[in-house]
Amino acid sequence: MTDDPHPRPPRLSRRALLAAPAAGLAPPVLPARADADTVALCRTWLANKAETMRLLERWGDIEAELMRLQGPPRPGDALMAGPQAAPLRVIDARLDQLHAEREALAPSLPLSTATTREAVLLKFEVVMAELFVQDFPVIYGLLHTAVRDLKALW
Repeated sequence: MTDDPHPRPPRLSRRALLAAPAAGLAPPVLPARADADTVALCRTWLANKAETMRLLERWGDIEAELMRLQGPPRPGDALMAGPQAAPLRVIDARLDQLHAEREALAPSLPLSTATTREAVLLKFEVVMAELFVQDFPVIYGLLHTAVRDLKALW
């Protein structure tokens, strides 16, 4: 028995998982309390990602407008200088906060335990949100169809 208030689920080898059905054994039951944490963690990550994408799009709009008004910046000119660039400075500060939040959440994602359909699908949503289809089109397609199939089966 351990005094740890947050016991970790048992670590399973791939061999144990594959052998369990053949031996007539069910995989161990994972703690249900971890699922609420997983759902909250994934939802926070996805909200962070959505806000980041909105801010980056807004940044692009503001930057395009500044370039239209001022012309392209010359070497040594700071695009973020001057009163017209104040919205860019606000966005930049918020993007820094969002990045710090992601850095703090990132180590918890692979350690979180999903015990419900919702939690499993949210974990896949996080992966799909972070996997660039342009970098890995085949893998992204495979993941997308696997999630579609999982939703249909479960």
